[in-house]
Amino acid sequence: MKQWMLLAAILALSACGGGSSSSNERPEQAGVPGESTPAPSIATSYGVPSASQIRPGVLVSADGSSCTGNFLYSPNAQTVYIGVAAHCFSVDANSGVDPCESNNLAIGFNQVIIENASQPGELVYTSWRAMQEMGETAGSAVCTYNDFALVKIHANDIAKVHPAAIAFGGPIGLYTGIAKVGDGVYAYGQSPYHFGRRSRETKQGKINAVLGGGWAYDIVTDTASVPGDSGGPVFSAGGKALAVTSVLSLNLSPTLVSNGVANLDRALRYAIDGGFINASTKLLSWPDFYPAGDL
Repeated sequence: MKQWMLLAAILALSACGGGSSSSNERPEQAGVPGESTPAPSIATSYGVPSASQIRPGVLVSADGSSCTGNFLYSPNAQTVYIGVAAHCFSVDANSGVDPCESNNLAIGFNQVIIENASQPGELVYTSWRAMQEMGETAGSAVCTYNDFALVKIHANDIAKVHPAAIAFGGPIGLYTGIAKVGDGVYAYGQSPYHFGRRSRETKQGKINAVLGGGWAYDIVTDTASVPGDSGGPVFSAGGKALAVTSVLSLNLSPTLVSNGVANLDRALRYAIDGGFINASTKLLSWPDFYPAGDL
């Protein structure tokens, strides 16, 4: 099992974990026979973001787990997903089981609690399940580092979404390709262990290592991520969506604790190329980025 999850596994400090189910069937959507109501549409423009909206950085909980959502994504005008980490939906997140052999919540699980939403969301994708379906080899780079999930926001809450991340704003776009060691990063996590202190929720640092041939990065920041921060957004120095916070890891230099973060471009491309989500799924962006974390 992955070395970079060692500290989290030993101390049981993974940000979250969930239940599992053997069913892949999606629950039927409630409706009124003979009636048709137009689905709500995503706003074509957004106003000033507020604390009551569903934004990157809100808490996402399922089956006893609690994580931070990263960015918003949409395949069409009526659908919005919030990104999380795949391990947030697995009971094996802390057990040392390889992600490609793990037990996970079923696709279609529709009791995902999203902060500021009036209705639960629905799990529509998790890389840990997808990799098993694809027959990936346990211990491979993709199994070790691909840690990404998508939760569909209920139609009743579409009007509440805003792509601007808590604290930083942005993302101004998706960072494509592989970043370099030494590149600056910003990250956000809303773990309850920060006790609501913005100075602990926002993090600034740099890439310490590229992992798994570009599947992930080891980053060191002024404030280390803690349980509950998993799944949260990681930005490039310029404000692009770079990665998803995954786990704590051991690192002897320059600090004792660093964070493993999954390359978002790779993770999103895996979901699309494997046919697990619509090829039209795009990141929702916001043009203003605030490196000081004061939005």
